[in-house]
Parts: sequence; structure tokens; C-alpha cells
Amino acid sequence: AVVSTQSGHYGREEEAISEVSSIGETVKVYYEEMSRYFVTRGKCASKILKYPHLEDYTGYLLEWDETQFLHIRAIARELKMIYCFMFDIINKNFDKIKHPRSQNNTSLIY
Repeated sequence: AVVSTQSGHYGREEEAISEVSSIGETVKVYYEEMSRYFVTRGKCASKILKYPHLEDYTGYLLEWDETQFLHIRAIARELKMIYCFMFDIINKNFDKIKHPRSQNNTSLIY
């Protein structure tokens, strides 16, 4: 996209675009981590069902769940901050989003 220098906010617009791109990558990583957690948990649970007399699997699953709980709680806090940041960007630029400039005066909305 072409950025109009008439707005005088080129640096902030570029920074906001960079942040939004970074947020997208961060959320993607969190999604993949959650998928791996459930796959690993499922494999361990199947071992518990297959070998109920081995308590090591049960102990491992308990430790794994506790560790992942703490990690997921940290992710939830980070996502809260991300959504607050995105809300702030949208709120500050709502008029630009709702009424973008004409094609002749192309500008980014961030």
C-alpha cells in the first residue's frame, strides 16, 4: 500500500503495521503450541489406558498438565494485552476505517 506523507504520521503507521504483523505471527505460534499440547496429552492418555499398571505415565501427565496450565495462563495474559492493543488501534482510527480516503489520496488507516 502507498502511504501518503501528507498525514505526517508515516512512522507511526509503519510501526502499527509492524505490530499487527507481529501479533498475527504470535497468535499463530500460540495456536500451534496448543495443538501440540493436546496431541502430546492424547498420546500420554492412550499410554495410560494401554498400560494402567505403570504409574509413570499418570505422573507424567499430571506434571505435563500443571506445566501447561501455567504456560496457557501466561498465553491468556499475553492475548489480553494483544486484544487491548488492537482495540486501541481500532478505536484511535475508527473514523479512518469507517470512512477511508479516496483512491486518489491513498493512505494507510493505522
